Amino acid sequence: MRSLVALTTLLALLTVGAGTADAQRARKGKQISHKAEGTRGRGARGVAVREEGRSQSVGLPWAGHLENGVQLKMGDSVFIRRPYRAWGTRTTIDYVKRAITETVELYPRLHVLSIGDISAENGGQVSDHHSHQSGRDIDIGLYYNKQPAGYPSSFINANESNLNAKAMWALISKLAATSEKDGGVKVIFLDFEVQGIIYRWAQNHGVSDRKLERIFQYANGAGSNEGLVRHYRNHQHHIHVRFNCARADRNCS
Repeated sequence: MRSLVALTTLLALLTVGAGTADAQRARKGKQISHKAEGTRGRGARGVAVREEGRSQSVGLPWAGHLENGVQLKMGDSVFIRRPYRAWGTRTTIDYVKRAITETVELYPRLHVLSIGDISAENGGQVSDHHSHQSGRDIDIGLYYNKQPAGYPSSFINANESNLNAKAMWALISKLAATSEKDGGVKVIFLDFEVQGIIYRWAQNHGVSDRKLERIFQYANGAGSNEGLVRHYRNHQHHIHVRFNCARADRNCS
C-alpha cells in the first residue's frame, strides 16, 4: 500500500512539474517573440527604428536643424569644397546626384563641378550663410566653356563668353523637373543676367516659351514673381537650390 501511495505521489509531482516547465517555456517563448518584435519595430526610446533612421529636415531653412542627414559623396565629376558641410536630407541628396549624373552623361567632357555648402551634419547655423540649416539648401557652381583658374576651389563669376549655357540648361532643367515630386525643388536662386544667358541659349535651341516661362524669372521680367529660377544678389557665380519638405519630414517648414 505504501508503494502504491508513493508511486501516486511521484506521478502527481511529475505531472505538476511538467505543467510548470511547459508554462515556463511558453512564457519564455512569448518573451523572446515580443522582444524580437520590439527589436525590429522599436528603438531604445520606443520610436520605430525605420523612422529613427530616416533623414529629417526640421524647421525652416534659416531656422532649423537636420536629423539623420545623408552626406553627399560622388566621383570625379564633382569637387565638394567642404565635405563636413555636405549633409542633407535623403531626397535632397538623391535629386542633386541624379541631376548632375544625367548632365554629365549628356556631356561627358564637362569639367569638374564645384559643390558648395549644404548643411552641417546636424544642421543649424553655419558661417557665411543665413540659411543652409535644415539640409534642403545646396550651393552648386556653374559649368564653363573652359575650366577657369581658381575653379573648383572657388566660385567664379559667369558672363556671356565663359558660361557653358548648354550644360547649365541641362542641369537646371533636370533639377526643375523634380519640382512636382515629393521633396523636389522649391526655388533656385541665380543672378538675373546669368539667367538671361541660359534662357537665350535654350530659346535659340527650340525650348518652348511656355517651359522657359515656368522655369525662369528672366522670361517674365525683373519684377516678376514667376519662375522657379529667381534673381538674388551675389549669385552670379553659383546656383542656390532649395528643396521642398518631403512628406516624411514630420516637423519641416
